[in-house]
Amino acid sequence: MSSTCGLTVLLVAQAAPARGGIPSFVTNLMADEGFGSEVTFELLNTTRVAQRRAGRWTVGNSLNSVVDALVLARRARRADVVHIQTALLPLGPLVRAAALCRAARSAGAGVVLHVHSGRLNSGRPEAFRIGWAERFFLRRTGSTCDRVITVSRVGADVLRPLMGSVEVGHLHNAVDVGSFTPQPGPRVEEEACRVVYVGTLSRRKGLPELVEALDAVAARGALVELDVVGGAHEVGEAEAQEVLAHCRNARFPLRRRGSLDAAGVRRVLREADLFALPSHWEGQPIAILEAMATGLPVVVTTVGANPDIVRDGVDGRLVEPRDVGALTEALAEFVENPGLRGRVGGSARERVLAVADRPRLRGELVRVYRAVERRRSGVEPRPTTVSGQV
Repeated sequence: MSSTCGLTVLLVAQAAPARGGIPSFVTNLMADEGFGSEVTFELLNTTRVAQRRAGRWTVGNSLNSVVDALVLARRARRADVVHIQTALLPLGPLVRAAALCRAARSAGAGVVLHVHSGRLNSGRPEAFRIGWAERFFLRRTGSTCDRVITVSRVGADVLRPLMGSVEVGHLHNAVDVGSFTPQPGPRVEEEACRVVYVGTLSRRKGLPELVEALDAVAARGALVELDVVGGAHEVGEAEAQEVLAHCRNARFPLRRRGSLDAAGVRRVLREADLFALPSHWEGQPIAILEAMATGLPVVVTTVGANPDIVRDGVDGRLVEPRDVGALTEALAEFVENPGLRGRVGGSARERVLAVADRPRLRGELVRVYRAVERRRSGVEPRPTTVSGQV
């Protein structure tokens, strides 16, 4: 299939009108003109509805998975590599991923499985359960892949012993840093510090703890505001409304921005002074990288790839999940010191430029695609082990 025009890569993923980490990743990938003639992307969009409950095992989801696998088996015949984006856990998405990998393999394409799951990539045992059924399907899935990619080092460490001999490595998400414009300078002392949260309105994203911590900061006399960007996708309205109840009780100015498109998120980030996402478990949220690219200091938790990207006290602050006291102190440090926000925000932008700019991701993916295509063609044997970044 490959030629002088490069490789044809079929992306299999939730995409627009869905919102979230995987749709954002795929949108950025397909819009990246830097791949040039090396890679031609095609998309199999598995989205049926914009708002969905992630990971639920229902009759409808099962039927959709069968249809997706059948469509993939046909379309993969025209591709060199099939790049499947997945949450992988819990069991429902895992069975679906196994079916998709099998369909792509049966069509003769190389298969790359890209695991974005906050559950696995968090490295937090409380976030996921690996029982006998999960172990069975993980090994079956590994037997039909050429490469497995996670978004965090700890995620790769978790998966490597569970997926047989398939090569497992990690690759950080990325953003086009040059397309983000930082604020011209920090706000003055008399202005309120505008904090921004970007994420699904779910309990595990830590929004209730963020509101509680900012209440404590405001009680000290500090001027603070919060913009909340996000909707009920992946969790449903019931959980979103439960989370929003904490927002209604806030004792400081709080604005609900709703679920915004990429341009809207950029606008809110540029208007902000500080980014906060105190998730209980997480993989590697693109929103954190976008905030850093905008020149914002970030206050995030020690989960997933966060400690690999954010240097505590240099690019922002890292706190333990659910530790409201530590979160309060970290937020207060920036809320009360505009000069510190400016210095740390500048460092954050330099950091994401060095480790998570889009050209870095592009180069790594091209190497992965070419290696997988060579193995599919029999030019290169499949390795049995791998460690570190892909």
